[in-house]
Amino acid sequence: MKKSTTDVKQKRRELSALSKLIKAQIESGELEAGSVNEGLLETYSKGKEIEFNTFHQWKDKGLSVKKGSKAFLVWGSPRQVPVPDAEDDDEMKFWPICYLFSANQVERRPS
Repeated sequence: MKKSTTDVKQKRRELSALSKLIKAQIESGELEAGSVNEGLLETYSKGKEIEFNTFHQWKDKGLSVKKGSKAFLVWGSPRQVPVPDAEDDDEMKFWPICYLFSANQVERRPS
């Protein structure tokens, strides 16, 4: 099912707000993460060693995401995107949302 633009914008706002909290916790030393994404995953896993992958990465491993599972949001790799109404080659960085699922949300696919 395709996500609506409104849903994605809302998720970006939520992820941005959570990222600001994580960044503050990293800077204050509350979290020992090297990046905001690492801090997000540490928060999601509540300090336990849990593997996170995308839907397709789990599929490549022969596992399927359980129906109804909610994705954990992190930032994807930054992309260069053109700036509308800007000079010829002006670009800016854009961080897409990446949807991850934990090892607790997957099961073996039937043969």
